[in-house]
Amino acid sequence: MQTQRLWLQVIAFLVLVWAGVAAVMWLTEDYVFTPEKTLALMSESPWYENERHGHEQRMQHLDKVITSVVKLDFSQRARMREDGEETLDRFMKSLTDEEKGEYIGRVVEEHFQAVMKGIDKLPADDRRRIVGSIHRDIKKRTAKNPEMQLLIDMDPVGFEKNFTKDMGLFFKEAPLSAKLEMAPMLESFHARMQGLRR
Repeated sequence: MQTQRLWLQVIAFLVLVWAGVAAVMWLTEDYVFTPEKTLALMSESPWYENERHGHEQRMQHLDKVITSVVKLDFSQRARMREDGEETLDRFMKSLTDEEKGEYIGRVVEEHFQAVMKGIDKLPADDRRRIVGSIHRDIKKRTAKNPEMQLLIDMDPVGFEKNFTKDMGLFFKEAPLSAKLEMAPMLESFHARMQGLRR
């Protein structure tokens, strides 16, 4: 009889604990960001169904997507790009230039600024090595991006000189598609630099 009552108390306690855990999970669901949720937000973009979606409504949805992307850590962003390449490409192609600019300003610029600050603090030899590595990565990516290739082909000597001299100016003047193409590389460098600081 005593043992049975003890078991009932233990079971009641466990039920209360699990009910509490379930309630916390339900309440915090909107504050947990994952690559899957971010990709779902992208694939549920309301303008896919209705191309005449208003500017304000588009910006509200874009804001949700950007907030979700920004909340992901580096490894989650990499996983999102690997697992959702088609979803990501479709989403980016559906954005207007103004919307792409908003996305770049809030997602890509943060990493660019962090990388630039980190590079500026490095000794000259390390700075040259890192800028050279970024430069090589950009050249590899030009095969996938005709706009970026055009940018380099217009003035190859100027590109070499200006990029190594002022990467900030290059990034500022690069077309939107080139900036989007640079995002994974900048995130990767930003992640490496954070790892070095620890």
